[in-house]
Amino acid sequence: MISEKGRCYEMCNLPRGETQAGRTTIVLERGQTTLVYKNVPAEVCDNCGEEYLSVEINRKLLKQAEQAAERGVDLEMLRYVA
Repeated sequence: MISEKGRCYEMCNLPRGETQAGRTTIVLERGQTTLVYKNVPAEVCDNCGEEYLSVEINRKLLKQAEQAAERGVDLEMLRYVA
């Protein structure tokens, strides 16, 4: 998910939660390829736990996922590195 920094828009009912810098695990699947990224920087809602990735991190993960699918990866677990 991508959001304006500091606000949760997806899951929270009024009042909206505030987001704080944190880390999360992201699972991406495409066809037969599954990628698990651990320790990914994210903004995490203190009310509902919804996680938001920056546009830059989102693009980086999607690019890596595309490359993994092209290589024929079935399952890969990675620690996020900036």
